[in-house]
Amino acid sequence: MNEIFLTVLNMSLRASYVILFVILVRLLLRKAPKVISYALWGVVAFRLVIPFSFESIFSLMPRNTNIVQIPGDIVYQQSPQIYSEIKTATSYMSRSLPTPVVSTSANQLQLILQAVMKTGPYVWFTGIIVLLAYSLISVLLIKRQLKAARLVENNIYEADNLKTPFVFGIIRPKIYLPFGLDSGERSFILLHEQTHIQRKDNLIKILAFLIVTIHWFNPLVWIAFMLMGTDMELSCDEKVLKLIKEDIKKSYADSLLSLATGRHILNGSPLAFGEGNVKRRIKNVLNYKKPGFWVIFLSIIIAAAITIGLATNPKSSSSFTGSTYRVKEILYQKPSLSSFLYTLDNVPQYSISPNLRLYIKETDDEEWKNQGDLYRYEISKEELMSLFSPTRKYNFSEAISKTKLIYRADIPDSEYFYLVIQLKNGNVLLATGHDYSKDNRYIDMLFKLERQSKFDDAELITYSNGIRWDMVGDVPQPVRDYAIDYVSEQIEYCNSLGYNIADAKITKMISMNTGTASETMSIELWLLEYRLKPENADKVVLAGGMQMEDGWLTEWSSMGQPYLLLECRYTKDMEEIWQPICVTYTDEIESNYATPEMLDKYGNKFTAAAMELYEINRKNLKNTISPWWEEEQKPILELPHLTPDMSVGVEVIPDYIDDSKLIFHGYFGLFVYDLNAEKITLAVDIG
Repeated sequence: MNEIFLTVLNMSLRASYVILFVILVRLLLRKAPKVISYALWGVVAFRLVIPFSFESIFSLMPRNTNIVQIPGDIVYQQSPQIYSEIKTATSYMSRSLPTPVVSTSANQLQLILQAVMKTGPYVWFTGIIVLLAYSLISVLLIKRQLKAARLVENNIYEADNLKTPFVFGIIRPKIYLPFGLDSGERSFILLHEQTHIQRKDNLIKILAFLIVTIHWFNPLVWIAFMLMGTDMELSCDEKVLKLIKEDIKKSYADSLLSLATGRHILNGSPLAFGEGNVKRRIKNVLNYKKPGFWVIFLSIIIAAAITIGLATNPKSSSSFTGSTYRVKEILYQKPSLSSFLYTLDNVPQYSISPNLRLYIKETDDEEWKNQGDLYRYEISKEELMSLFSPTRKYNFSEAISKTKLIYRADIPDSEYFYLVIQLKNGNVLLATGHDYSKDNRYIDMLFKLERQSKFDDAELITYSNGIRWDMVGDVPQPVRDYAIDYVSEQIEYCNSLGYNIADAKITKMISMNTGTASETMSIELWLLEYRLKPENADKVVLAGGMQMEDGWLTEWSSMGQPYLLLECRYTKDMEEIWQPICVTYTDEIESNYATPEMLDKYGNKFTAAAMELYEINRKNLKNTISPWWEEEQKPILELPHLTPDMSVGVEVIPDYIDDSKLIFHGYFGLFVYDLNAEKITLAVDIG
């Protein structure tokens, strides 16, 4: 539900811009037929319902219209990251998050985000239920009060207890009129209500109400709903004045005024809507003049252009995409990097996909590495120049002065970033740097790139055992291997069911915050997300936690998503030694390690899971790993208690020891001592 809630939230904020634009345009088109203003609300509905759109050079949408996107698992990440389609804010917001502190209590930011992510979707869903229930109750009350209504003709009814006319129904809408209307009033009102039915306004009002129900938390959506209702009524009034050739403006206005004291039976029902905003309607009727041809024509052109502009997204102006590059020239290297200098012989290759994803391949690598998505980065030329150290060796200021567009990619859980700089003459530069804080950021290297070939998606896909590695960020190779092994087991299981997995990919791996476990015991817990694609999705029987998205199986275990637990130790030479421990799942973590007792003991359910599962499984590990600092502190082997009848000389020198025996030698020979039996089992004379 979190993902749905965040999607709706982003659509609502994007549509807010469209709503404000339409309100402004309504003012500019106040002399145009109101049906044009009424039609403009369709683009608002499109933005509130459809989460995607097409690109167009005529788009009126700003490039950055989405709110901040908070991943559902941010509260458990070691370095919380906020991702936003307002890309220039992404890095800043992520850096503004406090660095998690290892302690026995949960991080305050994590607690706040956790509360928001847990309660927000449920509050939103509760609001939807309340509005739908309110509408349903209103419909039932209306139907009860209309039982006494009398059929006059066709779908027209009259009732004594009505003060205002309205249309009620979906498939066969009925017109309900107050009893006792004179013939003049009755003709105006009937024509007005029949126009509603002919234009399917009764259905449009229902759809609009359902959209408001989904976006009830956005006040601009409510304003749009009310203004759309006003434009609906005004356009119907103008249609009546246009159909009746006689000058009936005063009579029609008098009819509206006589009904102004009427009230809706119950506001809020989308199945019954009456004639609101009578004052505005009377004023519009009295001031109505049939618009000229050119007014109508220009209004239609403007409305069509605005509709296209607001319904489409801006077209990317990045001409550097869809290409693979080599480094043509090294324009700058930070002086402090003298210990490691790139040359044209050892610089990496770079590739940028059409959807702005950056890849890198070092000279000694066979695989391309996904470095993340590029986004528009707003930075002044002066600020950009300040990221370089003053140097006379390199002259790159002239190239920087010709900057046209700058895109940036941030490496997750890292201060490392890339800048892709497009110059006005079409050349492309690439910079790498570090971004520790607002006052501590700098560029390490600046390359001038040269196109080498077209972007080849097949070449950039990394495979391991037939499994695609389709994710951003560096993951230690032992963790990757463990993930590949796990997914391979799931593929074998699927194939045993006859699903014949044709494709598989790992889409996300996140290092979870295991607190004291990761600090003191070097234990790491990684969330794994993967997708499996069967040859024939129709043959798959969904069960347990299995889900199907666009032909891909997303989960297999009924216990939730898998988490991989590993231990990492270091030798005296600081060589990493990894040991897979076990796989756990969401439900197991929630049920066993999110209890008050565990949280009180460890402060974090992932810390609790890591510590407890490590202790449970350490005896079953194939290779028990001891950290180098424990090895250094290991005392010299002490001889066990020897029996009185043994004579081995004055000096006893140990040679080997394990859990069952001790081998040592002395002046008189070599001996094997059984630690369990506490006696010598073998003696060899080496004199």
